[in-house]
Amino acid sequence: MSVPYHTLFLLEADPVFIFEIKRLDVQSADPADVYFWLRFDKATQALELLTFEAMSAADGEQRRQFSQGQLRFSAAGGTFTPAAGGPALALCPHTPPKLPAALEQALFAFFDKAESPA
Repeated sequence: MSVPYHTLFLLEADPVFIFEIKRLDVQSADPADVYFWLRFDKATQALELLTFEAMSAADGEQRRQFSQGQLRFSAAGGTFTPAAGGPALALCPHTPPKLPAALEQALFAFFDKAESPA
């Protein structure tokens, strides 16, 4: 099943994509029901929901804090610093933020699995 969505941000490094989507089929006052940040591992094709904690912006830079790490980005580039340690990933923004076909298929499978009865 495909899920209607709009890609808000798409950032890429050699091993991963990090992106935010807005679901267009959900009406809710809770942003957590509508907006999703995800990380896609290119090698394993695994899609992980990032657990959002906070956001801010200053001097043209966007910042997002997740339990998995910190994301900082602008139109020129960004970094993701894992919470577990290790080197920060340098990210390149895609403009316009259009998901590649394999990534879109993983997104649809992710929501199919999440919405399937147990």
